[in-house]
This record gives sequence, C-alpha cells and structure tokens, in this order.
Amino acid sequence: MAYLEAKHLQSASKAYIGTTELFFDKVFGKDKKKASHDFSTKDGVFTATGLEVVYKDKKKKEYKSLTERSFYLKNSPNVEEAFLIGTFKGSKQKTKVRHNKVTKTAEFGGMAVGTKTESKGTIFEREFTNRLKECINGKPCVGKYHEAAGWLVGQLENGGKNPIDDFQNVGGGNLSRPFEVAGSQPYIAPSKHQDHAKVLTDINVLYKNGGPPTYLSAKFGGSKTFINPGSKTLFSDQDIKDHNINTPKGKALLEMCGLDEDAFCNVFNNFGKPAQKNKNKNKSGVVKINTKRLENFVKTCIGSNYWMIWGKETGGGGVDMYWMKPSDVENKYSKVSSDVEVFYGGMNHAGKRIDIEFHNNHFKFTLNIRSKAGGKNYPTNVMLDYKDKDIIGKTTL
Repeated sequence: MAYLEAKHLQSASKAYIGTTELFFDKVFGKDKKKASHDFSTKDGVFTATGLEVVYKDKKKKEYKSLTERSFYLKNSPNVEEAFLIGTFKGSKQKTKVRHNKVTKTAEFGGMAVGTKTESKGTIFEREFTNRLKECINGKPCVGKYHEAAGWLVGQLENGGKNPIDDFQNVGGGNLSRPFEVAGSQPYIAPSKHQDHAKVLTDINVLYKNGGPPTYLSAKFGGSKTFINPGSKTLFSDQDIKDHNINTPKGKALLEMCGLDEDAFCNVFNNFGKPAQKNKNKNKSGVVKINTKRLENFVKTCIGSNYWMIWGKETGGGGVDMYWMKPSDVENKYSKVSSDVEVFYGGMNHAGKRIDIEFHNNHFKFTLNIRSKAGGKNYPTNVMLDYKDKDIIGKTTL
C-alpha cells in the first residue's frame, strides 16, 4: 500500500495541485460529498479536525478553518511535512498523524484499500504459463505468445525424450536473494550461482519421468535487473551522515567497487546542493578494482541453471528465451572485460545515486546504489541492471 509523500502536498507541481487541495478540503470542507473528514491511514481510519504544516524553513502553522485555504495553497510549494489533527475511529483521544502515514487511496490518485492489481509481469507469467499448458495438452496453441511457447516446449521435451507433465506458476513466492559477504567477498545468496535457479523461478516445469524440474525465470518490460536487495544491512542513514561505513557488507561493497567513502557519503548528504554536482563529477571516473572479486559477485547476481524468459513490451513485442548454462555464466557472462567506471551522482552527477559501469561481450552492467523511496535521499537498494548484447542461443519469437 502506498502512502502520501511531501510532493503530493506541494501545488508548485501541476501534477499535484488536485491532491494538495483535496488534502486541505477533506479536513475543513463542509460539503459531505467532497469532504468526509475521514482519512485512511497506516493505523486505521482517522477523523481530522485540524492540520499542522511544517515548512522548509522549519516554521510551523496550525490551520483551524476553511477560511485559511488561500494561505495554505499559496504556501504549499514549501511544505516539508504535514500532520492531521484529530482522533482515530472509536477513540476520543486527540492525536496527530504525519502525512506519510496517510494512505494514497483512489481519490489521491492511488488504489482503494482492499483493491489488488496485477503487475504486467504477473500477467505475463500467467498468460505464458497458460499458453505452455495448452501446448502440452494438445489444444490449439494460438494467441499471444503461442509461437514462443510452442518453441520452448520443443526445447524442453527434446524430441519426446523428456515429456512434460505440468507447468506450475510459482511467481508469487517472492523468495529472497539477500546481499551477503564472506570475508571480503560480497555475494548474492545463495553463494553458488548454480543454486539460484530454484530461487529465481517463476514457472516450474515438471516431467512425467519424475526427474528434476526445469526452472523458468519470467520477466516483462524494458527495465532489466538481476538483483534488487535492500541496502540497510550494508549502511544506515546515520552511517552515511557520519561518514562511517562500518558494517562488513558495506565496507566490502565499497572496496569491491573502488568507491571513495567520503565521496560516496557526500552524494547523499549533499543531494540538491549546487556545489555537489561538480564535486561528484570531479570524483567520477575509471577505478582500479580486484576484478576477480567483482566477477565472483556478478556470478551470484546472474545465477544459472534456469531459462530466462523475457516478454518484450516494445520493439514489436515477442519473447526472448535463453538457457543460463552454468559454464557460460562461470566463464563468459560474469567476466569483466572493460574498465570499471564510477559515476558519483549518476550519469548526470546530480542524482541521489552512484552508478558503476562495466561490460563484456555478452552483457553491459550498471551496478547502482540508490534510493527507490520517493522523497528520501539516502539509499534503499543495491541493483545490478543490465542490457544483453550477445547471448548464446538466444531465440526471440
């Protein structure tokens, strides 16, 4: 469930004029059709009777009536945080609720509480699984993805040598692949790339002969990412504020990527300050690293022993399919054959992120450390994005 951010209360952005007005009108409006005074929050339904706003200059103002609407809207571009004043349903105790605990319901441009939507990736997994099942059941394999599904069934059954019994859609399992370290070697768990298939799988292929399943990792869309673990076990916000990255994981990541600790911390501590962009640019460039250490890390990011099934949203659609053979991951796909270049502040040097670029003949990689939380400066995730260049046996249908 998503919650309101400061930007939703700042009418300086045309995109949020409506939510800025609605937030105030729900508290003080007299028209019951437009203002129920009730907000869905992280802790339950809250009935608001007042509003306290903290501005970027740290000044506070408490609003008490609809007559103050014009002043509220005029000053909304400078809102830093806001607190609803009132009571939770069933309670008479007056309290406050910060804006980031207010649910972004449908009226604020989000989803109604209790509503579930499927991502494009989830839809792709289901549709592709259904098409595969049609093929093995002798039904007409027609419609979206039918050609790709038919080809893949042929590869898996290998001319009748390994007949398929069923396909299981297990994409909702969401098994974890956390960032870990052994000594000075970072890795994505499990430590052996051959063991990642059963964690990455979205569709399991079961065989009539009872042999081990084949694992399919089904993805959809234009953005390609091998890993996306949270970064809080590597460094906390306070670690970065103190310029003191002291966890084994955090220190290992910085060392592996050739990152300067002070430059790293300044990207996030000084985000938005004009002088920081030039500082980021001056610190960026090619770095010397322990190549073997980075390659060992990349192996566990990619994983092996599974089929990559990638539904393409653009470029005419279609499905990319290729087998992540363990020997190819070990000896080819994980290799670093280029310089390793660090971009503090991202490619434009002004962002709240660090990008580390390198490549080989098969993949172009971008390892980035960044915030995925709106309105938050400090990093939340470590991601290895990629573009495939020349993949052995890749078939697109």
